[in-house]
Amino acid sequence: MDSKRFKKNEKCKKSNGTGLGRLYLLHLIANLIGFGIVLVLDFVTPIQVIKVQRIFLFTVGGWAVLALFPGLVFLLNYCLQYLIQRPISKAIKCIHTGEEIQEDLHIKAKRRLLNLPFIIVGLDLLIWIALPALILAFFYFLREVPGIIIIFLFFKAAMVGFIASTLSFLLIEENSRKRHIPVLFPDGGLAALPVTIKISIRTRIKVLYLAGTFIPIIILVGTFLLALWDIKGEIISAQEFGRGIITFTLITCGIFVFLALRLNLLVGKSILDPLREILGLLEKVRNGDFGQRIRVLSNDEIGILADAGNDMIIALEERERIRETFGRYVSPEIRDKILEGRIPLKGERTMATVLFADLRGFTPYVEKNSPEDVITSIREYFTVMQRAISLHHGLVLQYVGDEIEAVFGVPMKYDDHAHAAVLAALEMRKGLEKLNRRRVEKGVMPFSHGIGIHTGEVLAGNTGSEDQPSYSLIGDTVNLASRIQGLTKKFDWDIVASEETVNKLKGPFQTQKQSPKTVKGFSEPVSVYLITS
Repeated sequence: MDSKRFKKNEKCKKSNGTGLGRLYLLHLIANLIGFGIVLVLDFVTPIQVIKVQRIFLFTVGGWAVLALFPGLVFLLNYCLQYLIQRPISKAIKCIHTGEEIQEDLHIKAKRRLLNLPFIIVGLDLLIWIALPALILAFFYFLREVPGIIIIFLFFKAAMVGFIASTLSFLLIEENSRKRHIPVLFPDGGLAALPVTIKISIRTRIKVLYLAGTFIPIIILVGTFLLALWDIKGEIISAQEFGRGIITFTLITCGIFVFLALRLNLLVGKSILDPLREILGLLEKVRNGDFGQRIRVLSNDEIGILADAGNDMIIALEERERIRETFGRYVSPEIRDKILEGRIPLKGERTMATVLFADLRGFTPYVEKNSPEDVITSIREYFTVMQRAISLHHGLVLQYVGDEIEAVFGVPMKYDDHAHAAVLAALEMRKGLEKLNRRRVEKGVMPFSHGIGIHTGEVLAGNTGSEDQPSYSLIGDTVNLASRIQGLTKKFDWDIVASEETVNKLKGPFQTQKQSPKTVKGFSEPVSVYLITS
């Protein structure tokens, strides 16, 4: 596929342009914070080299360097960041405007977005370490600036780089998760994208720990070493020096404790917020809402977990769809038993009551009406009959032409299945009367049917082929119920039940016993009753 069409994202609509301006701002803020922290610590540094440094700044044009250098760094940062973010900007702009986006650009933008925090870290370290090294080397070799000043200035620039890169990583990553990853990765799959840098949750916590401990330790140790170098051969009050060291240490610790707490909050939110979202969404899924999807915002363990959760939800949704569709063909009871593997492959012998219902005079109706009208009418009839059967815990096994085969007592077993079958037959009678009134109002022919009921032992189980099994009943009980349904034409009555069924009835039913009748396939006459009410 050369290109792919993406829908406009609501978040893009609310943002200005491509929405990447915030990344520049966060990067600038991170650098300003790093520069500001080092500048504050510079004023409380307990070493005499500060005074020499200020003399250097005045005498060799250092103030110009100090004024221009941060501006140069920020400008260089902006230009390089712009080049780095161009694929992301182009891709998001296409999505925002609804234009077609090339697949290679889309993939490149995805990779660049995931790698962006790491690239920015390298960029900050390079600019705050390599660039100062070149400038200070110029002053050292060509302007004969003392080595301690060069080392001190380089040390401060490196500290700005470490602080700025740490802040930039966390701020840019957090902003990307909220604003840009949902746009470029609407379906997740961050961890599956190749050629991207992945950082685990454990590593993320280690980085936070190192940033909160090693950077202030390096600043303290470096400052102390420079202080010792600075006072070598000089007489200085121990009280004054100690007071300066304590003040510097307290201010340094205060700044980095505050900074560490803020970073800890940021990292904690990046871990806990997705987990809370996953748990909340899974609760909805547990309650049957399969339309939910987990937002995948990272390529770490939480991102992998979110992708797996979405795959699980899709599988559950598909299973539920199959389950519901399956239930339309074989009834919910059989569906659940088959899906749970509770129907014996070899079948089971059990007592049940079988009911057959057959439309009378349906063949002439088919000949006189269009296929569309026939299908609509037979579906309407079957729907009414199925609801009456289900109302009394019966199960429709199959529809054959204009005939219905139903059973009571399997696969869901209960004792009063004969009683339930007769109640269902009476309900079918009422349902047909209501259906016929509607048909007469429409000016179409009313239906009539015959219902035969018999109780006995059946063999119930999966029949058919191995590839396409079918739940069905086998045995004389089934055949006899079908034959009794045929007797409804001889008696000109709609509901006929065998003596075995009537003997198991519980309640006042009005019946009329008929003389025994011989039916096809059975040598002994069958005693039957007309069910009047």
